[in-house]
Amino acid sequence: MAIKFNLLFLIFGINVLYLTINTLRLLFQAKGLIWVAPVCGALEIILYTLGLHYVLNSLSNPWYLLAYAIGFGVGIALGMLIDRLLAIGYKIVQIIVPPSESTADQQNLVELLRHQGFGVTEFNGTGRDGQRLILEVLVPRRQENIVYETVLAFNAKAFMISLDPTYFHGGFWVKRHPRR
Repeated sequence: MAIKFNLLFLIFGINVLYLTINTLRLLFQAKGLIWVAPVCGALEIILYTLGLHYVLNSLSNPWYLLAYAIGFGVGIALGMLIDRLLAIGYKIVQIIVPPSESTADQQNLVELLRHQGFGVTEFNGTGRDGQRLILEVLVPRRQENIVYETVLAFNAKAFMISLDPTYFHGGFWVKRHPRR
């Protein structure tokens, strides 16, 4: 049972590329990129068919199947890494400021976020320990960490959560980016 290393690496490489494109296609599809997702889908099916062809023609050697499986896992990880680097889309960061903060300190945080160029919607809420200020910030994914760092530097006890909006209309971002 001889191993052809060029075939082994070919199978591995095809599957890494296939799953990377697959992961990105799913992300592009979720973000509504109607022209990018189908192109990725077409490339994906070509690579899938090629990789499967090579593995099925070499089932007598389990090393090729192992290369296919490892390429699968590496491709998913690589696709997720590329998604983080591309950071397409927006996040809604919801910030709940603890009730121990003074009103002036809370307003300083709001003004600081606005000064950094973020649209901030503020409203009051009631939690277990009393009144709280709740902030919602729509932010490009590339800048999500800036919001987290700003809030944590201001108040390490603030509660924050990120949400993925699928659609938005009007408001702060439409005024800044009229084509969106």
